[in-house]
This record gives sequence, C-alpha cells and structure tokens, in this order.
Amino acid sequence: MPDSTSPKIQNEPQRLAVVDDHAIIRGVFLTLVEDDSDLTMAWMAASLTEARAKLERDVPDFLVMDVELPDGNGFEFILEVLEQFPRLPVLMVSAQTDKSYPKRAKACGAKGFIGKEASLERLVDAVGAIQKGGVWFTGAD
Repeated sequence: MPDSTSPKIQNEPQRLAVVDDHAIIRGVFLTLVEDDSDLTMAWMAASLTEARAKLERDVPDFLVMDVELPDGNGFEFILEVLEQFPRLPVLMVSAQTDKSYPKRAKACGAKGFIGKEASLERLVDAVGAIQKGGVWFTGAD
C-alpha cells in the first residue's frame, strides 16, 4: 500500500475519501469538498471491498467511514486501516442512534463521530476540527 506519512506541502488541500453505501451521503461530502478549498476528493466507495481496493492504490489524508455497510462493519475496518496507517484521521458517521457508537468509534481510533441527521453546518465543523488535529464526538457524553 502507498505510504500516507509523507509530508504534505503547506496549503495543499487534504485529500478526502468517503466510504458509505448511500449515494446521497457520498454526494453531501462531494458538495462539502467542492465548497472547501482545503479539501479535495481522493475517492469514494460504496462498500468495504471497494474501499480496500482503493486503499491499496491511494491512501487519503482524511477518511470518512460509515459504521454499517452491506459487506461489513466500519468499526472493524477502521481497526484494520489504522493498524497500517495510524496517523490517518477518521470521521465515522451513522444513521443509527445507538448511543454506544461515539464511544466505540473513539475506542477504534477514530478522531470523530457524527450522526447523519446532523446539519451540514455541524458536519463542516466536525471535518474542520479534525482537519486541524482536533476531535469531534457528538453523543459521546
């Protein structure tokens, strides 16, 4: 797999990858990237199988990961990915309201968790916080 640890050129947009089986959610992130000069879309995947294949060729600077996909569990996938790329920032998303999800995301090494019901403004805030090296966990009280 390519190495994502090479230094980034200052002011170069971060390359975002999105793994979500819902086209509308991938579209929201595509719109977010188009409106943010600090981001560019590296790739999108609708399944874990597709994401694994894309990661083999191209490691992004930032990963957005759905919790539940048709071919597996996002939490387990993040553990796998972060074992190889421990500095890769991950924002996990879910439509489920399971109160354990934010804590589970944090335990897996994700830098954030946000529900899909969040406003676009909150989503932008979450991505921005993580881009700057922070964390964002909604519902992790």
